Amino acid sequence: MLVTYRSPQGEERLWVPDDTFPRSGRDAWRKREQVGAVLEAVCCKVRRDGLVVDACCGKGALTTALALAFPTCDVLGFDGVGFDRAWRSGRRYLRDVGLGNLRFEVMDLHSLVEDPWSLVPEEPVLVVGLHPCGTLSDRVLRLAVETDADVVLVVPCCYGRASPRVLREELGVRERVDVLKRALKEAEGSWEAQLLVCRWRASYLEEHGYSVRVGLLFDEDVSGRRGFLIGFS
Repeated sequence: MLVTYRSPQGEERLWVPDDTFPRSGRDAWRKREQVGAVLEAVCCKVRRDGLVVDACCGKGALTTALALAFPTCDVLGFDGVGFDRAWRSGRRYLRDVGLGNLRFEVMDLHSLVEDPWSLVPEEPVLVVGLHPCGTLSDRVLRLAVETDADVVLVVPCCYGRASPRVLREELGVRERVDVLKRALKEAEGSWEAQLLVCRWRASYLEEHGYSVRVGLLFDEDVSGRRGFLIGFS
């Protein structure tokens, strides 16, 4: 699968193994567009070599693309379940092109934020979460803060499954629970509500010293969950 994106050097073209994408042609196209948009958003923000972390990585399309885009960085993808065939395909392709900077792990993100250094051995230069489900989006933000990541980008998904308690007690969002519940429910079908929830989540990063931008990362035909936030320490 060919992934393209714009970098400061011009158009970049990466070939990422088909096995790391969804089987459906339409879904694979959407994932390709999402991966390209994420790469474009972060490509000029990573200022040094180091560790790149792809949280809730699924089959690893984005993880593999990150390893190709940042060949001098170590790239770690993890998920709560293993995708052995896809992960092997990604690692094998990287070895074929002369890179050994990609690895995958099975790890529960809810547990990881309580002891992040058990998996993340150094301060990451980048933490990415592309469509983590519900409260996992908040866990990715906490992981980035706990490990002092230089850059964090999250594109939330499954807003209705997020926990108002986590937003209030862990991220410090000051809105009433009923307001949070209504906004999370509306965000399932409204980009305006998605931006509102992203702004609430952005306040957590801002309180920890990050400069944050919130916006829409994709066209609607690429994904209905297109609100995102990106923070720079």
